Amino acid sequence: MLEFLQKVALGLIEATPIQVRAAVAAVQYTHTKTGDGGKRDAAKEAAQEAAAGKFKPSAPPALKRVA
Repeated sequence: MLEFLQKVALGLIEATPIQVRAAVAAVQYTHTKTGDGGKRDAAKEAAQEAAAGKFKPSAPPALKRVA
């Protein structure tokens, strides 16, 4: 839908007003805006990316069976 809207905006495709309205409505569910996630979500993602190399979760202890 986003590609469709971009082509309509550039004049590459002729679309009816109903088609454009439907595409705008559909794009809202397939592509999120940067502000939709919120500051907390963005900070959480940034923190996870920064800590990915330094603080990797350790492997669980190996369980050995006693025969």
